[in-house]
Amino acid sequence: MPAVRIQKGRVGGWLGGRTVLGREISAGLALGLWILTGCTAGRAARPVTEDELVVRRAPLRERFVLSGELAAVQSDPLVAPRTPMWQVRIRWMEQDGAPVQVGQKVLEFDNAAFAGSLEQKRIARSQAENSLAEHAAARDVQAGDKAYAVEEKRIAREKAETKAAIPEELQTRREWQEAQLALEKAKAEEAKAKEDLAAFQKSSQAEEEVDRIALAKAAREIEETEAALEELVLRAPRGGILILGDNRQENRKFQVGDSTWPGNVVMELPDLSRMRVDARLWDVDDGRIRPGLPVRVTLDAFPDKVFNGKVDSVAAVAQETSFRSMRRAFTVRIALERSDPEVMRPGMSVKAEVLGTERAAGLLVPRAALDLSANPPVALLADGGTANVAVGTCTNLDCEITSGLREGQQLRRRG
Repeated sequence: MPAVRIQKGRVGGWLGGRTVLGREISAGLALGLWILTGCTAGRAARPVTEDELVVRRAPLRERFVLSGELAAVQSDPLVAPRTPMWQVRIRWMEQDGAPVQVGQKVLEFDNAAFAGSLEQKRIARSQAENSLAEHAAARDVQAGDKAYAVEEKRIAREKAETKAAIPEELQTRREWQEAQLALEKAKAEEAKAKEDLAAFQKSSQAEEEVDRIALAKAAREIEETEAALEELVLRAPRGGILILGDNRQENRKFQVGDSTWPGNVVMELPDLSRMRVDARLWDVDDGRIRPGLPVRVTLDAFPDKVFNGKVDSVAAVAQETSFRSMRRAFTVRIALERSDPEVMRPGMSVKAEVLGTERAAGLLVPRAALDLSANPPVALLADGGTANVAVGTCTNLDCEITSGLREGQQLRRRG
């Protein structure tokens, strides 16, 4: 408040100038009172923030802070192909987060082993073709010999029939009997020759089938190897942002030189228009988070951007946080109300604040100003003293006080 000065020269003229001087004094007092009133009102109207160590009246609401990362609701995965060598090694790949066009080559596996085996398989196919032709020629020769033997036996049988047809009266009994025996022998030899020919033809068909199977197998192996060589080059099924997959064995993203197995997702093209959060819930808070609770998600890379959502599901079984890790956590899936394709990328780390059920307003004290180990609990006052308090429900940040403190009381931090 500005001071009111009375000049010495005007003391003698007090009576004459009391009206002017009185007005000056009244105006100064009024101004001072107005300033004091305004300052006091300003202090009383200022809201108390949750970061201050002050007893305040507010609703009590549990808050659980979870760490997680962004994930796309839908994405097109690019997986390692199934090859005869089973395990494949990455020779070249696009960078993580690179924009790609449809049909663009994004990854190439090492094909050195397949290229060498392809030449060997082609040689094996040529050998199978030569073997088939060689065996077919040999079988044709043998089949001709056996057919010729059948023809010889047929002619011999006809000759024996001619001799055996001579009446017994025109020759001696011995000659007639020898002719009959020769006929039976010729018939038996002809039948045996026909059986040999039939057996050879049957075995020839089986041998030819074996050779053709070997040739078909060699041709099929060549086709599989050529198809594997083609599948060793992955191309983008559509345009978008390329995201590298996780190498769980190394607990990092895939990179050039890594080996993987068929079916592993090495890349993906996510749909950035719909994102979700996959957070980790430790067993100490198991059962306190349930589907439907509201969530405030903050991107670690953009702390000024906050997205609202709700808990969509909580896994029933805890899983390993990384490959061969002894730590396990429940996966909490959080659905976001909206997504921002300009800044959101799968794999970004986020902080998810799950808001529990809100209780009625009461006196709240920050836990940092309480000594809950004492019996009874003690509140640390700003003036250095302490006060015994009755503590009700507590969250991870605040505790509800039923007695011992009053609203607006200043506190100090523990320790």
